Amino acid sequence: MSNVFESQSLNNDFVEFSKELFKTNSFKYSADGPVGPVLKSYHRLVYVLALIELKLELTWTEDHQFIFANEILSDLLSNSVQIFQGFQNVSQILLRRIIENFYHHIFFFEHPVEYELLNLGNDYIPVADLRDYYNSHPVIRALKDPKTFEFNAAIYSHYQELCRVVHSKGETFMGLARTLDQIKQDFDVSQYLAQSNQSLRSVIYLLVRFHRELTFTAVEKNLISLSFPKPLRATLMA
Repeated sequence: MSNVFESQSLNNDFVEFSKELFKTNSFKYSADGPVGPVLKSYHRLVYVLALIELKLELTWTEDHQFIFANEILSDLLSNSVQIFQGFQNVSQILLRRIIENFYHHIFFFEHPVEYELLNLGNDYIPVADLRDYYNSHPVIRALKDPKTFEFNAAIYSHYQELCRVVHSKGETFMGLARTLDQIKQDFDVSQYLAQSNQSLRSVIYLLVRFHRELTFTAVEKNLISLSFPKPLRATLMA
């Protein structure tokens, strides 16, 4: 299989991604405007997650080993549209699902029986328990990497914040629209994307550190590492 996950392909994909995203006149933003840099970072993180999801599918064949990563990618693409159409509450619900599915991937990756029981109607495991499962996993403990615990705590904190929207925990977290034209909310898209990017970057870091058996080409490693600040790059791909 040819390697499409490279810098030139990343740039070309961003052009097509932006074209698709902004082809409707309902958007008040453009990739060339002030939101452009943070959108480009968001796209890069989605691109890296697509690479990881592909590697999972190429390495393993059982659904429970990659299906939640596939769902993360699907939700990220849907989330892109919701953000730029002004549907912040919908986007926050999708972000919450993305974090949940990260934790589900980690747990069900090694639990095929529990995955089958889930398909038969069993309830999900509480996310707080899945957070702790990641921290206590032998692979993670053997790394002795404090950033894994830091990023795990960060995305769980973001998850709790997003839960307030899902459960309408107070007026601040409600939509309160009375007409269709009030559904679209006025919010700082650049700031919102920047916060989303922080959690996506944490998810990528935690996935790469967990899946030590995945192999990446030099070009792919460079693609992943350049998504992070310099102090984290060597540790991430070690």
